[in-house]
Amino acid sequence: MIDIHNHILPGIDDGASSPEKSLQMARIAVNDGIRVVVATPHVNNGVYEVSAERIVEEVDRLNLMLRQEDIPLRVLPGADIHVDFKLVDAVKNGEVMTVNNNRRYIMLELPEYGVPQHMSDFLWELKINGITPVFTHPERNAAIQDDINILQGFIMQGALSQITAMSLTGEFGRRPRKCAAALLKYNLAHVIATDAHSARRRPPVLSGALRVAGDIVGDDFALRMVTEIPENIINGVQVSIPEPKSRKTRFFERLLSRN
Repeated sequence: MIDIHNHILPGIDDGASSPEKSLQMARIAVNDGIRVVVATPHVNNGVYEVSAERIVEEVDRLNLMLRQEDIPLRVLPGADIHVDFKLVDAVKNGEVMTVNNNRRYIMLELPEYGVPQHMSDFLWELKINGITPVFTHPERNAAIQDDINILQGFIMQGALSQITAMSLTGEFGRRPRKCAAALLKYNLAHVIATDAHSARRRPPVLSGALRVAGDIVGDDFALRMVTEIPENIINGVQVSIPEPKSRKTRFFERLLSRN
């Protein structure tokens, strides 16, 4: 399996706090069947400002440690990038780390509670510059929890979305779990990743979520979400995804729920 969202780099953000913790996370990932991890430290969120150059340096350093410890895990560079309408030029100039440094896909983090205005214009600008955003953990965004049609609009513009394993298995609470299941049901989720930050509280484990997803979308597509689709994103090639399913409006859902 491939984990495309993981805060495994040591001492660079709120993820692994030391090289030893990174190695613990790596062993857990390998034991769960994960063989490739994209390291995605927080970037541009007003707290952590990590350069693309440092991410590459830290990834190289961690891969060396993994080889020395005979841990069969490969780490690739990436970033969990907070939404910023100036990103297009930064990506084109190589100032912001894309997935595997391919300048084709970026992991894009929405605010926790809302969705910025003019997002559609921003997505269009990304698209015409050959950049595809992968929205990270949209099921944990309060606005999308209230109305998944918001995300559907972004998907129709060419974006992808990544849901978090612990959302599907319930550790993040009822609302993220319910939203993640709905995103799967309506073909609005394309990748499952761990968003791991530690070995204990938020570990790099995909297998439990894979089983839950399989019950909703079938085992074949669930497996694609942790193998083929993230591999294509890493390689910078086009991803084949199912068409979003139509969904009743919230008004009719409330009306039906009363009957």
